[in-house]
Amino acid sequence: MELRFVITLNEHRKLGYLFAPYLIRRDQSPDFYTIYERVAIHNLSKYSSILSPEEVQLVKNIEEYSDTNLQKLFSKKKVSSREFISAITPDLLDQHVRPFIEKRMARCVDIFTFNPVPIYYKLLQANIYESDRIKEVNDEVSSVFNFIKTPDGLRYFLSLEFNGNELKLTGTEGTIIINEPCHVLIDDKLFICRDIDGKKITPFFSKEFITVPESAERKFFEGFVIEDNKFTPKPIISIESDLNGRFFILLKFIYDKKHVYYANRKTDQKVECEFTGDEVRFTRLQRDYTFENDIIARLLALGLVNKEGPNFLPLQKNAGADQPGYHIINWINFNSDSIRNAGFEITQEKLPKSYYLNNLAVKMEVSEKNNDWFDIHGIVEFDGFQIPFVKFYKNILNNDRIFELPDGRIFILPEEWFETYHDIISFSKVDKDQIKLDRKHFSLLDQNIWGVTDHLKKNLRNLLQVDRQPEVTPDHVNATLRNYQLDGYSWLYCLYKNGFGGCLADDMGLGKTLQTLVLLKKVIDEKEKDTITDIQLEQSTVSQLSLFDNPSKTTLIVVPTSLVHNWMNEAFRFIPGLVVSAYAGAQRKDLKYVCHNSDVVITSYGILRNDLEEFLSFNFLYVVLDESQTIKNPGSKTYQAVMQLKAENRIVLTGTPIENSLTDLWSQLNFLNPGLLGSLSFFKAEFQIPIEKNGDDTKRDKLRQLIAPFVLRRSKIEVAPDLPAINEQVVFCNLDDKQEEFYEREKSKTRNLVIEKMSTIGYNKSSVIILQSLMRLRQIANHPVLVDNDYFGGSGKFDEITRNLESIKAEGHKALVFSSFVKHLELIAKYFQKQDTQFAWLTGETKESEREKVIHRFQNDNECPFFLISLKAGGIGLNLTAADYVFVLDPWWNPKAELQAISRSHRIGQDKHVFVYRFIARNTLEEKILKLQERKSKLADAFINEDLQGITKDQVMELFE
Repeated sequence: MELRFVITLNEHRKLGYLFAPYLIRRDQSPDFYTIYERVAIHNLSKYSSILSPEEVQLVKNIEEYSDTNLQKLFSKKKVSSREFISAITPDLLDQHVRPFIEKRMARCVDIFTFNPVPIYYKLLQANIYESDRIKEVNDEVSSVFNFIKTPDGLRYFLSLEFNGNELKLTGTEGTIIINEPCHVLIDDKLFICRDIDGKKITPFFSKEFITVPESAERKFFEGFVIEDNKFTPKPIISIESDLNGRFFILLKFIYDKKHVYYANRKTDQKVECEFTGDEVRFTRLQRDYTFENDIIARLLALGLVNKEGPNFLPLQKNAGADQPGYHIINWINFNSDSIRNAGFEITQEKLPKSYYLNNLAVKMEVSEKNNDWFDIHGIVEFDGFQIPFVKFYKNILNNDRIFELPDGRIFILPEEWFETYHDIISFSKVDKDQIKLDRKHFSLLDQNIWGVTDHLKKNLRNLLQVDRQPEVTPDHVNATLRNYQLDGYSWLYCLYKNGFGGCLADDMGLGKTLQTLVLLKKVIDEKEKDTITDIQLEQSTVSQLSLFDNPSKTTLIVVPTSLVHNWMNEAFRFIPGLVVSAYAGAQRKDLKYVCHNSDVVITSYGILRNDLEEFLSFNFLYVVLDESQTIKNPGSKTYQAVMQLKAENRIVLTGTPIENSLTDLWSQLNFLNPGLLGSLSFFKAEFQIPIEKNGDDTKRDKLRQLIAPFVLRRSKIEVAPDLPAINEQVVFCNLDDKQEEFYEREKSKTRNLVIEKMSTIGYNKSSVIILQSLMRLRQIANHPVLVDNDYFGGSGKFDEITRNLESIKAEGHKALVFSSFVKHLELIAKYFQKQDTQFAWLTGETKESEREKVIHRFQNDNECPFFLISLKAGGIGLNLTAADYVFVLDPWWNPKAELQAISRSHRIGQDKHVFVYRFIARNTLEEKILKLQERKSKLADAFINEDLQGITKDQVMELFE
């Protein structure tokens, strides 16, 4: 079926003549076509392959005056398009609606003139008749008026000239399709008369001439031209508004007091009439298009673009979002001097209010006060008066662009003010004629705002650590910091010197603990030097400034219970000169005693909550929160407890500062630098909802700007050049209280059993019982449920393992999880299932045909971060290079077997650095095994070979101590 695109011309019952686009198909008869479908924007894509670009443009032009679009443009009431069309008044139709339609129809005719698009006059039912086709479209038809003076008055008639031939009107079936400029349909031809409007032609379709009585001649002759006069026009930029109240710039010219609109070709001549006795003289004001074109070039050079007809708009991105067109007022404000210097007069007509259209100048001064805040003082200079910038504080805060000036004119605040100052004002307060910004919000000044001096910019660069140099590590540190660790330590020290708290958010395993301890050593050393200096200056004695008189000397580190001893070990290992104490356990010492006799006190979140009143009596040098995501819930008791602590400085350490939502981030940064992100309700409205629900990139960038100085995060990939191929670490885990009771009870029972067997059947025959007993204790050290299904307590190791696994998952890494006990892996698997975490599984019972599938899944599925593997299944034959972490859940007798497991990840083809974590239950058989392996003792070899020959009875019994 062949379809053809056509345009029809129909008379709307209310709106007048309209073009409409259709697809038609020929029936059997050659005389008519059948309508197939009307073409509109909603189905345009369906026919894009058969429509030319010109035909597509015709559809778009016509769509602009659809009933629905007219209702949106010209109706302020929420009514249907049908109701709007029915209610159109004659004035609204003639003055606004019909001119709008005719402009679009004229565009269509311009396309018809140069493109052979079939046009049919009148649409009858479902058929289009070939006899109704408009054969030609003729442009540049001129109108000629002929005058005859008689004793009774003036007689005149009109004729049209086209290509030197006269087109008579009287007696023809002429139809005015468009009034301005006139488009007239005569017979089957469409003529365009650009020098006259349709209302002047209409009478001559029925009359051969018109008689003007002598009494009316004066008024009549004012509309015609006989002789020419030339004037230099005055260009006018007029700010006006449409029916919707939207502003636009209108360009017009004054020719000897006559207003002429740019692009209105009908007004290329204006007529003046003079009567001197019986003589009538007509003069025509000829438009100077050369001058007008020069004026237009000046406007374009000033930054305007010509959108439509005489209307101009500033060339500005996103101006469509500025519904009232306030950007036009602002463009005038900032360019008024240039506009007037270019020869333009600026006016505002038919506006509901009088707007300030002159230039303005903003003078700002930003100064730093007492190392606590910034003073922002500004003056806005208008034409004839000045206003303190602080007067616009509420406008910027509330996104209100309208401000009434003292003389009653309306000043429209520039959009740039909101972009530059909204964030600053959101976090500041007013003090008389100044705006005060807290020093912790210094990053908001790191942009091109007025009034920031070079000296202040240098200070801001220092605060932003732009030019930070690496700090020298203090004395007596038993570690060589890698480059990124040295940078992290230097970053923390710079924050300390400037009085800010910081969040060190490196990936797991990159040494956040070490960087923090080195910082504490440096700060404590400096404090001690300052104390000695103060004593010398005061000519006092050391005893007069004892530790008891200086409660700010002690640092408090708060960690999950399972990490207390790990911190202790790290401190003893790397900074032996620090006096570090643990405030933990049921039999803990008096807190005052511990604090006054320690450089660093390590406690758990649970003990902090329980003994909060005692902690609140101290003012600490530092409070450090490890695994600070623990305080992510601002409604929790833990968060409320840490917020009450008094400290000169604060640090938080976490590999996952955001686990669930941006509220996690707010909680930790509000602990570090209270008020940095505003109140929680403000933060949710200003950042969390726009970013999380609306994907607002602008808000995301502003949040990054606020927090960037206080958060340092490095991933393994970023610091890879500084890392060894394999980084091994032992994680010591404290037993849960119930687990410890269970372990000690079972250890006593198995010890008695071993003693009994050795006394009855002898030591040599008891080797199987001994090995089985030790195996049972190893399982209990992992989790008592491995040996007792009725056990309902917890496991310190299990908690520590799952905590680390969650960190791995949150950071986007993959890990191999090894254990000698399948039942232990099953516990981890159940945990993953509850957390809806994907994992792969491989044990000795996995069928050979399934091995490749599970390996492929782990290697290639980004949604599968963990691979649980038993020792027997994973010792050989595996290549698992997707993993960059290896968790060894329990120590094996044979170190070579552990090494084989680790090598599953670190093999040829591995492009990542591998971190290995061995989890050891403290004060259990596991810790003793570790020491045996470190000493490479014969006892370790005996267990590897499962042969106790050569091992004494006393050596075996030591394992049960």
